[in-house]
Amino acid sequence: MNRLGWIDAPRASLALWDPLVRFAADVQRDGVARVVVCGMGGSSLVVHVLAASFKNASVSVLDSTDPAVVLAIARAPDLDRTLFVISSKSGTTLETLACYHFFAARAERRRFVAITDPGTPLAALARERGFRAVFHHPVDVGGRYAALTVVGMLPAALIGADGRALLRRAQSVDPRGARAFGARLAEAAAAGRDKLVLRPPPPVARLADWVEQLVAESTGKGGRGLIPVVDDPVREARADAEIVTDFATDPLDLGAEFLKWQYATWELCERLGVNAFDQPDVEEAKALARAELARANAGEPLATLTPDALRRAALRGDYVAILAYTRPTPEITARLQEVRAAWARALGCATTLGFGPRYLHSTGQLHKGGPNTGLFLVVTADDAEDAAVPEMGTTFGRLKRAQARGDVRALLARGRRVAHVHLARPEDVSGLTAV
Repeated sequence: MNRLGWIDAPRASLALWDPLVRFAADVQRDGVARVVVCGMGGSSLVVHVLAASFKNASVSVLDSTDPAVVLAIARAPDLDRTLFVISSKSGTTLETLACYHFFAARAERRRFVAITDPGTPLAALARERGFRAVFHHPVDVGGRYAALTVVGMLPAALIGADGRALLRRAQSVDPRGARAFGARLAEAAAAGRDKLVLRPPPPVARLADWVEQLVAESTGKGGRGLIPVVDDPVREARADAEIVTDFATDPLDLGAEFLKWQYATWELCERLGVNAFDQPDVEEAKALARAELARANAGEPLATLTPDALRRAALRGDYVAILAYTRPTPEITARLQEVRAAWARALGCATTLGFGPRYLHSTGQLHKGGPNTGLFLVVTADDAEDAAVPEMGTTFGRLKRAQARGDVRALLARGRRVAHVHLARPEDVSGLTAV
């Protein structure tokens, strides 16, 4: 199938913009005060970027199976005035469906909207359960290239952004110039600068999270790929770093940034000799997570390195990926950033931070299909409280543990260097600064 529908997305979405604005106005008239987008990867990261950049706290994303994250949304005082956007191109995304089933037991059916390809299980579910609306994901656009389709533009309308201006600015992108940018990134990687350090300005800082997925999942296969570095805690220059600071500062230019990076990534992949539009190594971790859920002895320790042994295994040109299956609160994030900084200074290498299971749909492909230069520190912790997932016969805590263990197994099967640390409390991550 042709996966280049994203090229025409600005024009196509301009034709849909007025109906999206009317839909947003309708739900506001019905008393909706908050929007929660349940989705993973491309379905969630663009919403993170838009909500943060336009400073709209009424629209948020649920892309976690951490029980504390889910329960915090359920216990918010305005649950009865919340609209849930269930977004999944395939209509089968496990985390997204788990979140739907949980909130379907707590909110009326008209509080749900779906974004999915035509004919998916989610589309059928939405019809059977009487969702307020179903919006079709373009079939010729992959999830991580869908920012300027309804995936991003419906949330933009709900945020109250000027989507028409955003899309028109996207139409001004010069494809040739954007592809030349991608060629320069490929040249940098060929010269040994394969750590792509992203430093957008503060008004659009979270754009880096979206670029991270686009580049990592598109390039990271066949033993090749660039390693995006977001929120680098160490500012000292490294020989293997390609630093990018050329980003627009106006949130209305985000559409142009999305399209520029999509063209650039396409060209980058052409130069690397990989398919920009597939993710061949993602399914393995999902299958192993399903197997973990079915195992009677799923709590047995996994045979991984110790953190000290992981440190000693470091080689020139490596990077450290901290993969934390914890609630991504500002406090925990700050502590993990301190861990990143300690490992970066001790080993003199690049570091990345991903929260599970979010990273599985962002950098997971790169970890398993990209160059074998990663040192993976997987962190799990006991949950203070768990929550059952209706209709799925499991809990969020069990699902999260299965996803962590499934990814560890997938990494080990690819010969990656992995350490797994289980903590009594998420706050204990600070102890990992002792490198």
